[in-house]
Amino acid sequence: MSKNTMISAIDLSHLHNLEFYSFVENILEALMKVNQSLDFQKESDQLRDGLVQFDIIFEKKKISSYTKKVIELDKKRCASFTGLQQCVRGYTKHYNQDIQHSAEIILESIDSMGKQIVYRNYQVKSATFSSLTSAWQNKPGFTEAINTLAMSDWVKHLDEENKAFEAAYLERLIAQGAAPKTKLIDLRADLINAHRGIVKKLEAYCLFENPKALELSKHFNKLIAAYNKELNRRKNKTKKME
Repeated sequence: MSKNTMISAIDLSHLHNLEFYSFVENILEALMKVNQSLDFQKESDQLRDGLVQFDIIFEKKKISSYTKKVIELDKKRCASFTGLQQCVRGYTKHYNQDIQHSAEIILESIDSMGKQIVYRNYQVKSATFSSLTSAWQNKPGFTEAINTLAMSDWVKHLDEENKAFEAAYLERLIAQGAAPKTKLIDLRADLINAHRGIVKKLEAYCLFENPKALELSKHFNKLIAAYNKELNRRKNKTKKME
């Protein structure tokens, strides 16, 4: 096989994810231009499907950002609740009898939910905080007690933080449900195999001196040369650092 009909080698496994995606995208664009002359429809569909899956899998990164947001919001609502609880507990020792009595009412409502509320799982905490803030804001006796303690803004703040957490938690659940099971490494392996098949088929076309195939092979080699240049640059940089 002459040099004109051979496709240059490239180790696609060494490309970064975005580089890999770009390479496959370039190959697909090149194949689509010659599909009327050369039969690469099956291969084009395979690459297109792979790129779609690649896009979907990259959405998994959002899940980690959702998780970080959920953790941060949970810490905030727990801090607000803990601060409120400690403040109420302190008010039970207040010299003013009305404030002391109001604090006892609120503390009793908290204690009725059990101990170590902030250490429970997300769903239980959400339900507990929602139940408490709803009672404190709407039920007679509790609302008066909260107003006496001048803690209505604190209760409202806790309620808003709890709702913000619930919204973020739901977003994460939706993202997790939409996330594909395919691993990125497996998808890359499939696309690398697809590229090998394309190279063999193209080289076979070139053996028959097909003008479109020869033109495509030159395009492939230019593309591969550009990516190999980057891989070599990175490799040499690593050697210098060692």
